[in-house]
Amino acid sequence: MVDFSILEVATISNAPIKLNFVDYINCPVCDFEIDVKDKEVDNGSTVCCENCEHTIKFDIVKV
Repeated sequence: MVDFSILEVATISNAPIKLNFVDYINCPVCDFEIDVKDKEVDNGSTVCCENCEHTIKFDIVKV
């Protein structure tokens, strides 16, 4: 059973990137708003939902 989700972020920049273009993402399980403003992420970086403890992994895709 998969206990995490993958969120792909398309960019022209090299990883790691700073998420200064979005304030929050919604948890795919419970729709809770997760604050990611100005968070620096790389491939494999994770964020955990405070409401249901679901883990979201970031996948940086260079365009």
